[in-house]
Amino acid sequence: MIDEMTALGFTASEARVYVALLKRPEATGYELAKEAGLQRANVYAALEQLVTRECVTRIAAASGPARFLAVPPADVFGRIKRSTSRRADALIADLARVAPPPAATSFYTLHSLEAIIDRVASLADTARHRIGVCAWSDDMDWLAGPLRAAANSGCQVVLNLFGETSLDFGEVYQHESPDRTVAGHVLTMVCDSSTAVIANLGAEPSALCTNQPAVVQVVEKLIRDEAYLAAIYATHHSELEETYGPHLVQLRRKLLPADQADNLVSIVGFGATDLDRDPFRQES
Repeated sequence: MIDEMTALGFTASEARVYVALLKRPEATGYELAKEAGLQRANVYAALEQLVTRECVTRIAAASGPARFLAVPPADVFGRIKRSTSRRADALIADLARVAPPPAATSFYTLHSLEAIIDRVASLADTARHRIGVCAWSDDMDWLAGPLRAAANSGCQVVLNLFGETSLDFGEVYQHESPDRTVAGHVLTMVCDSSTAVIANLGAEPSALCTNQPAVVQVVEKLIRDEAYLAAIYATHHSELEETYGPHLVQLRRKLLPADQADNLVSIVGFGATDLDRDPFRQES
């Protein structure tokens, strides 16, 4: 908590005093020094700053030393959140006027999971009409919040979800669990039919972001086709598996690269007799 508060502009002493005061409401400076493990001079200096910043209030006492009370965290950090948001919005507008017009099309790559998460969340935050996503259920730990906020603002959210999780927003199309996928941990996203992200979230994360129209259209079609397949499979899975085998292995192994096809067969656990059956062969 101390580290997070210092990242928001508090000194380490101010952060420690504020946390100590939450633990001991209406404490004196002497009591806070003992609680926070700080010199009294440092505590009083921190208290003065916290009072000035309206994070702490001083309680007038008829006699004895002054006592202090922490302003509730929701008030303190809600105010900081709103102020930071206003500053960020103003900077976005001001810096956009300084920067040259963007290129007609652009490609750029990201090489860390943190950068990918930040970019995806930023795109979800700025989307106004439609977001399409293919993602694993594990990704919902960080992705559900931005997508829910977009949905609550009126944006259509279409989500192809690989794995099980409970979501209370969007149009969710359920797919197989991640342990039955053979292409690795991939995430695709398109916002407002104008920007696409293609990300590998595996051991060495990387992503391509672009507004190139042809690429955006291909990624959007991929996400849409995944939704079509999930809807069709949910209704007709018995007939499809009777024709193409469990997990549609007969169909998929004809189109996958050889190593991925072998991996798929091992995941599904097909027998040799099943593999010899070819649903595409025309009977004479």
